Amino acid sequence: MTNKWVRLDNAAKIFPSSASKSNTHVFRITCELHENVDSALLQEALDKTITEFDIFQYIMRRGLFWYYLESTNLRPIVREEYKSPCAPLYDRGRKGLLYEITYYNSRINCEIYHALTDGTGALHFMELLITKYLSLAHSLTEPAVAYDASSAQMGDDSFNKYSSPDRAKRKKHVSAYQLRGTRHAENRLSFISGSMPLDTALTAAHTCGCTLTALLCGAMMNAIGTVMPVRLKHKPVVIAVPVNLRKHFPSMSARNFFTLVYIGRSFDPVKLPPVCETAAQAGVDLTAQTGAENLAADINANINAERNVFARITPLPLKNIVLRRAYMLSQRRATATLSNVGAIKLHPELEKYVREFTIGNGTNKLQACVCSFAGKLNVGFTSPFVSSDVQRVFFRTLAELGLDIEISANRLD
Repeated sequence: MTNKWVRLDNAAKIFPSSASKSNTHVFRITCELHENVDSALLQEALDKTITEFDIFQYIMRRGLFWYYLESTNLRPIVREEYKSPCAPLYDRGRKGLLYEITYYNSRINCEIYHALTDGTGALHFMELLITKYLSLAHSLTEPAVAYDASSAQMGDDSFNKYSSPDRAKRKKHVSAYQLRGTRHAENRLSFISGSMPLDTALTAAHTCGCTLTALLCGAMMNAIGTVMPVRLKHKPVVIAVPVNLRKHFPSMSARNFFTLVYIGRSFDPVKLPPVCETAAQAGVDLTAQTGAENLAADINANINAERNVFARITPLPLKNIVLRRAYMLSQRRATATLSNVGAIKLHPELEKYVREFTIGNGTNKLQACVCSFAGKLNVGFTSPFVSSDVQRVFFRTLAELGLDIEISANRLD
């Protein structure tokens, strides 16, 4: 059988060139159940899932000018958790899948290399996997999942589909404040998450006159402003916010389809503004930057750069150097990242078996990943830094707004 191959989507092209031991571009979605995992049933559920979600059955290959994906018959094997979260998945010297399913006690982990998909695509995969597993584990008739895209729709390259020769956005490059500090040994990451009632969080956001994402951005900016040195407060604190373009363009793709917007402000050296003030301004900036015209211009800018004649004919080894440098420069634009992937949905009959979902991302700077499930909001911070002062101030700020927060963290002994 001849293997199929597909080009990397526009967002994915940067990841193979810029991945490193300290920034793996691997993210993890964890489902914690109220019971221990049966590995044999999880394997059976995974085998069934990949027959419906074959967009993940690809390996990475190197071409003369670009990396590309090639279909494979490799079977994913469920394993008990055996390595640090968000460790590298892509190894150029090995033909391996770009995702992995592991378990530990009551947790099921799905780790995915970002070149394969984004958070939305991964959530659709995880929802299907958990639905099949719980149906097997509890002898239930398998309910339908909300995401019912065809294989063609899953594999759609929506960047190319929605790009046009119209106006492209001219990107501003502002040097943001960068967090510094002692890092964990061996490129390990700390993970601190806070779980809170979703309705209370939404009420707090409405009280501040903004969306939930804006509130969390405001709390994050103020937390960083609290711990940053006074002598550096002239530099803006900037939060990179991934935007799911499926909410703005009619796409059901399970590949990458997102862009980044940057929300920032500088702080007075003496006194921080109230968090609601910071959040409200973040909301205004988010609304302005996520308008249809701006997002379309952003897609056009990225696609135009990819289609540039010099970019197309440059050999891959040289292109890797250029893309790696471009990624390093782009990293200076943000102090931290906040990614809100939204609601995770299971059939009501299955929700009672699940305690919570959490999301973490391999990163060389501070990142918060946000999701909600069954009335609970979870904010998970991954960080390479030993200090957790920003996370502590962030959750304390939300608690002062009336949120009852349950904190959990991994141990890096």
